[in-house]
Amino acid sequence: MNRWSRVFPGHPAEVAQARAFTRAVLDRHSVVEAAVLVVSEFATNAVVHSLSGLWCGSFVVIVESEASWVRVSVVDLGAETVPRLTPGDIDPEQESGRGLALVTSLVKGWGFEPVSVGLRVWAELVTDTAV
Repeated sequence: MNRWSRVFPGHPAEVAQARAFTRAVLDRHSVVEAAVLVVSEFATNAVVHSLSGLWCGSFVVIVESEASWVRVSVVDLGAETVPRLTPGDIDPEQESGRGLALVTSLVKGWGFEPVSVGLRVWAELVTDTAV
């Protein structure tokens, strides 16, 4: 198994750097584009909805891979709420609330768990050839 991780400052502009990091480490993996999109959603949520987006905050991106699967995680500094899917139809006029629905459509599974510094949100993606 391959494993990479990197710490990013909790600034909105760093979400692009998190995407670039994910793309670079997964390079030609078949699920690279989906993994980049998932990291983008998770990193955006970390910066917007957790303590990671406050002054001196940070978040960590972790990418693990094998030929048949990829697991991406974002660890943030925690918040008063936890990630949840927006129930029902999404109002096209809303500016937010679509991210986890999009993630759900791309991955085999996703979830979250508390860690010592905050919250880890993860998603598993599998290739078409994985059983």
